[in-house]
Amino acid sequence: MIKEVNQACKRLNEKLGISVTLPNPGKKALRNAAACNLIAGASLIAAGVLLPSRCCAVLGGIGLVSSAVLRNESGRKNKP
Repeated sequence: MIKEVNQACKRLNEKLGISVTLPNPGKKALRNAAACNLIAGASLIAAGVLLPSRCCAVLGGIGLVSSAVLRNESGRKNKP
């Protein structure tokens, strides 16, 4: 997914005539981000269950999905 976004931005940069480079995080950085999202997502879901605000639960669910996507992306980092 990161590779596809970088390619799309590269094409856009060429069309606009600008030079913007995006960071290319390593496998360790992706795993750390996935762990942080997992902790934050689980905490928000717990807060959403305990508090009357359901927005926390929704944000927690999004955090868990983000964690899964990042974890999957880190697993594909070594593959061509």
